[in-house]
Amino acid sequence: MYHPSPLSTFEHPLDVIAQVLQAASDGTPCALAIVTQTEGGAVRSPGALMAVMSDTESYGYVSGGCIDADVRLNAVAALDDKSPRPLRYGIGSKFQDIQLPCGGAIDLLIIPQPDIAALRAISEQLLARRDASITINDAGQLTLTDSAMPLATYRPRLKLRIAGRGADCLALSRLVEVSGFDVELCLVDETDIAAARSANFNNICHLTSPSDLPTLTDDAATAFVLMFHDDGWEPALLEQALTGSAFYIGAVGSRKTHARRTQNLLDAGVSQHAIERIRGPIGLVHSLRDASMLAVSTLAEVVEAFHAQKVAS
Repeated sequence: MYHPSPLSTFEHPLDVIAQVLQAASDGTPCALAIVTQTEGGAVRSPGALMAVMSDTESYGYVSGGCIDADVRLNAVAALDDKSPRPLRYGIGSKFQDIQLPCGGAIDLLIIPQPDIAALRAISEQLLARRDASITINDAGQLTLTDSAMPLATYRPRLKLRIAGRGADCLALSRLVEVSGFDVELCLVDETDIAAARSANFNNICHLTSPSDLPTLTDDAATAFVLMFHDDGWEPALLEQALTGSAFYIGAVGSRKTHARRTQNLLDAGVSQHAIERIRGPIGLVHSLRDASMLAVSTLAEVVEAFHAQKVAS
């Protein structure tokens, strides 16, 4: 069974669904609250999930904290009467004493004892790193759908595949993990591998030869980040990444370094169109000298690109 990271904020559907599946396995009653519609400003989008076991135990969130406590109370009541419970907060709500600071309205449905088979199917789809479109069926249950107009489409968790050596890639990896995203480290040096393992990173591949790279598994929710300067490794790693589906490909270095990198790839027969996919210098702020600041700058650029891809789709 999938287990969320101890650092999880439970905002990705995988994390919330995992708690519901665990509750079902333990025989613990659980209700699932899902945002079905929003009007005006809202912290969460349709499809956001919150698993509720009691009025003090829940996972995930459906607002910035202004309604979550009341949702927990209604979820406990829904477990008692075993009936789906629609709720509306904000404009047009019967809860006059609960105000939404952002204005607008939030509609939710609380589902007591949700369909475990349906949730497992959604989880398996996301774990296979495929989009999962969902809807609410006539029985008030969350289910997978191939409809052109789903309630929401969940994307696999954002993943960064980081290749390199030294402090830069380790700092970025730590930031990615604490942010709740997936990370894969591709490292050359044994000392870096030992440091990564001591920091409890498990998804590590050892790069041993530019001519024998690990099989490429990048998908549309993966960003590839090259975090070292090595003419022996750079061309092979970038050429391989360009054959995949990563939504973001970036490489550290100055503008001069990137110009030289571009020319080397052109000389190797890589097309200009393909090379234009590579971002360099990486990060929202250029010319940073500290690994921690470079990590923040790089992750911010990756998130921006991930969000832009989501909006465009």
